[in-house]
Amino acid sequence: MGESRRCVTLTTDFGTSGPYAGSMRGAVLRANPEVVVVDNTHEIGRGNIREGALVIGCSFASFPDGTIHIVVVDPTVGSDRLPILVSTENHYFLAPDNGVLSYIFQHEEIYNVVEITEDHFFNKPTSRTFHGRDIFAPVAGWLAKVQDVGRFGEPISEYVIERFAEPVQVKEKAWKGEILFIDPFGNAITNLTTDHIPGDENGYPAVNRILTLRGEIRQVRTFYCERTEDEPFLILGSLGYYEIAVNGASAAERLQLAPGNEVGVILR
Repeated sequence: MGESRRCVTLTTDFGTSGPYAGSMRGAVLRANPEVVVVDNTHEIGRGNIREGALVIGCSFASFPDGTIHIVVVDPTVGSDRLPILVSTENHYFLAPDNGVLSYIFQHEEIYNVVEITEDHFFNKPTSRTFHGRDIFAPVAGWLAKVQDVGRFGEPISEYVIERFAEPVQVKEKAWKGEILFIDPFGNAITNLTTDHIPGDENGYPAVNRILTLRGEIRQVRTFYCERTEDEPFLILGSLGYYEIAVNGASAAERLQLAPGNEVGVILR
């Protein structure tokens, strides 16, 4: 993508039925009609900072280098929390400093974190309750033009990071993880990866059993409809994490699973 058609993504908890998502798109384009605005999602759970952090962390790398990502899950909008601009090697992130960029901070090399203070880039008047439209969106449009984070404020060295639990090896062939996220299909995304659960020679998760609050799971698969029975199973998902799933149904509903629930894995 050429420099004149830089991409701006939107990740929010606004939903799509009201004026908010559209107002953000318009504010980006008003500042810079040459950008491409992409709705990553507006369906983050209301005020769910943790979910927002995971979703942007798992999706941003699918976009072209140089993309500017606006992430607004902001239950404390109007308070003294800071608006920040974060740059990594190939991407930029605009968000409230409330932990919604925690996944980025923990997994990416951070080049700069700037408190956005230069209010001549903001929409005027600037609403105390809609910084997505009046601060983050116009700053994204201008950033696509000037491509200089120093124009928007001063660097800061302290910012909010919500620590996500890492899997723990409890025995030689046993790991304890947790559920990070329930996706729209009801699949329970865990924090377990191939670093913790290897695949066997046929690509199946090399586990004997999976332990949840609602009992054991012994089925493993390499794709969702591999077999016809509707029992829960473990599968390596496209995000790079192991998932507990039920083909054609919601594993979260079937097993009453939720983010934060512990998951045990016994390897073969």
